[in-house]
Amino acid sequence: MDRLGQFLEHKSLVFGIAYRMTGSVNDAEDIVQESYLRWEKSGSDEIRSPRAFLSTIATRLSLDTLRKVKNKRETYIGPWLPEPIPTSPEIEEPDPETLDLAFLHLLEKLNPIERAVFILRESFDMDYSLISEAVEKSQENCRQILKRAKDSLKFGRKKFTPDKETKRKLLHNFLLASSKGEPELLLPFLKEEIVVWSDGGGKVHAARIPIFGRKRAASFLIRTSKNAFFKESEVELYFTECNGAESVLVYRKNKPVYLRSFIIDENGISSIYSVLNEEKMKAFENKSELLERKVILPLEFFLLFPKGSARNPTPPLWTKPLLKIVHWAILRKK
Repeated sequence: MDRLGQFLEHKSLVFGIAYRMTGSVNDAEDIVQESYLRWEKSGSDEIRSPRAFLSTIATRLSLDTLRKVKNKRETYIGPWLPEPIPTSPEIEEPDPETLDLAFLHLLEKLNPIERAVFILRESFDMDYSLISEAVEKSQENCRQILKRAKDSLKFGRKKFTPDKETKRKLLHNFLLASSKGEPELLLPFLKEEIVVWSDGGGKVHAARIPIFGRKRAASFLIRTSKNAFFKESEVELYFTECNGAESVLVYRKNKPVYLRSFIIDENGISSIYSVLNEEKMKAFENKSELLERKVILPLEFFLLFPKGSARNPTPPLWTKPLLKIVHWAILRKK
């Protein structure tokens, strides 16, 4: 295999490390580009393992990026949330649990070195010898860093995660209840300790503090769903999977402007992440491509045929009149 082929074979690994480290699609793509340039400049005789070499480059570039954006994130207006990405059906993620928005948001508690050690070990199951080289710490030190990171996160693998059908059914029923505009109808779907996060980046109106508790969350969700924004004629709503979680995506004039992602466990919706900062929606910009790849589908189709939409995400032609009626009903309810 030629050098380009070797890089392409490990490109998703480089992006996966960079994205989990930075929480930014733009930064991750820049790191992939810079990794390729350094890969091309390196001599083939000095590379024993392309995977180890590229993982080290991606980790060090990510650490540099985190140091550069530190001040920017500390002065960010309101909660800073990671940039969402669509879950690609073509790519099998090595560790989906550490890809979801809730977990990436939690990783912000760690310093950059702790984050790097944790991700390399827990997400990509890398040997301590490789981790040691990537972060320039001894192997024993890396073991201690990982322990501290786990203690800080109180990290433990989930014992039970609902299957996709169960989660889609819950979200389907939740959205139908939401359309009636009564907060109390949402309570059965929300966990008592639910937290709702909103990221507007100071560019659009959004809650600047998290909303705790299901009664406050239910009132907030109904209140924001009545925003005049949803009454605009050029608004389109889609169902998608974002970072492995069931989500609702909004386009206005074919631009992604709003995403609400639902973290669901066996007892209901445990947290909701809303991204309104358009600068963080880059991964959803090419709507036609996402539709073609069946990554997104009209929300109306999901509401009408939740099981059918899972088996065949492309709405049949005969459903179009029904979809128009449901779309009108959704916006009218707002």
